[in-house]
Amino acid sequence: MAGDGLNAHILDAIESLKLIARLSWRRNLTSWLYLPLGILIILLACFGVDSLIHLSSVSFPASVALLIILFFGLMICDTVLGDRKTRALVNVIDIPAGWALRYINIFFTPSFILLPLSSSISGTEVGKIITVFLVGFVVMVAVTAWLVRGLQLITGTPKRGITERAEEMGNEDDAIPLAESSRSRQDSQLQLTLPTDPASNSTSGISTSGQFDEPTNGLIPPLRTQDPGRIRGTGGPPESDTLIRETGLSDAPSQTPLPLTRPQRWAAFINMNADRLTYAFLFIFVGLPIYYTTGYAMPAQLTFNVLAYFAALAFPPRWRQFLHPVLVSSAISIIGFWILGLIRGENLDQVLGSYKTGTNYLDLWHGEKHLKAPGAGDVFGSVLDASIVSLALPMFSYRQELRRHFFAIVIPNVAISIGSLFGYPALCYAIGISSQRSLAFAGRSLTLALATPATTNLGGDVNTNAALAIMSGIMGVLVGPRILEWLKIPQDDYVTRGVTLGGNSSAIATALLLVTDPRAAALSSLSMSLFGIITLALTSVPPVVRAIQSLVGL
Repeated sequence: MAGDGLNAHILDAIESLKLIARLSWRRNLTSWLYLPLGILIILLACFGVDSLIHLSSVSFPASVALLIILFFGLMICDTVLGDRKTRALVNVIDIPAGWALRYINIFFTPSFILLPLSSSISGTEVGKIITVFLVGFVVMVAVTAWLVRGLQLITGTPKRGITERAEEMGNEDDAIPLAESSRSRQDSQLQLTLPTDPASNSTSGISTSGQFDEPTNGLIPPLRTQDPGRIRGTGGPPESDTLIRETGLSDAPSQTPLPLTRPQRWAAFINMNADRLTYAFLFIFVGLPIYYTTGYAMPAQLTFNVLAYFAALAFPPRWRQFLHPVLVSSAISIIGFWILGLIRGENLDQVLGSYKTGTNYLDLWHGEKHLKAPGAGDVFGSVLDASIVSLALPMFSYRQELRRHFFAIVIPNVAISIGSLFGYPALCYAIGISSQRSLAFAGRSLTLALATPATTNLGGDVNTNAALAIMSGIMGVLVGPRILEWLKIPQDDYVTRGVTLGGNSSAIATALLLVTDPRAAALSSLSMSLFGIITLALTSVPPVVRAIQSLVGL
């Protein structure tokens, strides 16, 4: 009897795997072939641009340069080839670019994980840094918002109401699966319950459409397959009245379908948790054996870092407003790495030293000698370049708005760039903050891809700048919208919201806007890029650098 039960379970497991393979093969083909190939092509393009930049004496990140090239390239294609062919090209680019944007938050974690390696600092100086950061953030957000709002009123920019904006946005859904896990889970569940194969439209965090296929036979697809007791076979009660209204099936006749079979339940569970199960398998059966036999920590640390991020996303949405997944996953990762290192007899400094060795894809492809093997932080930092390049897509999608509000974007970004470069270092040095940390404040609100070279050009403390840049992004997510409410910025003023958050909170705030307001996200990404370009351009001019360094006694 026991043998029969075991055989039955084995047969059910095989049947569930067949079901997953049949319904998800297109998604898996995209996830494991098209997507990695697309990311590789983006990084190869970055390498080519970086090689051209090295021919000059300018220090400028290749990812931002390629972002600009891609944006204007799509603009030219739209003019020359027309909208239809350009849209087809964008759909191809969106396979890797859409994924890179949706997973952008996890690529910010290395900067926080590496904070314990920063040089020691006194409590008094920490208090001064925190004070300047908090006060400066509020002041800069207020100045930027009022300046953008004022320029719109002066130039006579037409106002758009919330209803009109919603109608224009239509059914767009740029949700980030790592930030909105419930939608991606629903997409995964539908693949196992619909009679047709929707894998081409929902790829478990790959596709950006976010739209459900119309279910056949007038049945509502179940939304919570993790609770088999609520399932009604191939259809059942929706989780809320919203889905009924969206699908237009409120008058469908009630039916009592058969319950899901055990292989179907198993397939639904595996498909819903495919990412978590994959990374857990790689961590246990690949990462740990390699780490404890060879000492190479990258596979174990990378997979653990991703699992820590998934764990951070399990917090209720209300908690995540304060316990940001970047912070929580970084803390979990530090503790986990430390424990794994103790088993090998390594201290925290050694463990974090192997997490980021300083060898990225550009170093490898340039053929530099005597390089250390890249760590998990180097892998995340490399893929972050693809995310920065991918910001060209939302910019292009809303190019008409970018043209319409050109002056409201350019003038504020020039002002806050010059103000940050000359105001922050002088103020910080005057109240007793060290010279290098004072210079780090000049790139406080830049995204890390831009903040690091700008701070390096000035001779500032890169670790302090990384913490300030990430905290600026998190502050923009946690309190940025509330500050705009206090400043009486209308909800429908996506221009002010996008430019203000993009210029002061960089890519993390842009990731938030991709979920809440894609039109504002386009302006935010442009503002972030423009602010970074201006700052990097100024810090690449030797007389400007000497003038800024003179403000901190160098």
